[in-house]
Amino acid sequence: MSEQYTLRSELKQEWYIFLIIAAVFLLGVIVYPALPEQIAVHWNIAGEPDGYGSRFFGAFGLPLFSLGLYLLLLFLPVIDPRRRNYAQFTRVYRWIKLGFVLFMLGLHLVTLAFNLGYRIDVGIFVSLGVGLLFALLGRGMPQIEPNYFVGIRTPWTLASARVWTKTHRLGGQLFFWSGVALVIGTVLPARIRFWLLMVLAVGCALATMVYSYLCFRQEKNASEE
Repeated sequence: MSEQYTLRSELKQEWYIFLIIAAVFLLGVIVYPALPEQIAVHWNIAGEPDGYGSRFFGAFGLPLFSLGLYLLLLFLPVIDPRRRNYAQFTRVYRWIKLGFVLFMLGLHLVTLAFNLGYRIDVGIFVSLGVGLLFALLGRGMPQIEPNYFVGIRTPWTLASARVWTKTHRLGGQLFFWSGVALVIGTVLPARIRFWLLMVLAVGCALATMVYSYLCFRQEKNASEE
């Protein structure tokens, strides 16, 4: 039986996400005195720091953003006109929420380690994290039912449940194998990793958009015959 999506049920099931975020906040408090006044928060293609922020932002910025992102993902189904469809993929949506939170917090931990003096190639961790996130999304996509906030939302997928299903089946395969390629690609040089990420991300987006349009046209032509 499908689970109905409610804020109360999700908060009851996902209490551990708040615990994870709280633990990372506590870590920020602990390491705060050891952090430099200016924190590296952005890196170029070569893996060199090229953007800096305050110590407070470096210690708590990403955890705060992660908390905000999670609360947004938690609340969006409540205002979705197709809210009832979330009951069909509640478990998948929970994994998606957890995946995004862990990705952001993982990036935060890598940033802290770098600024504490550890020799870390941040680009490798970004490629690894994005790859795992893509793979997670790819596995979950075929189970996502039509809605306005989660999944591949084009004018054509939103207009037809059949087009939505076919597009998400293809999208699931593309994102999963792109994620696998990104994970394997962590052994490549920094510039190649960057362009691999760009090509796969843009490629997945364009391919699913074009495919959804073609499926819609095919369905429309069939209905007119």
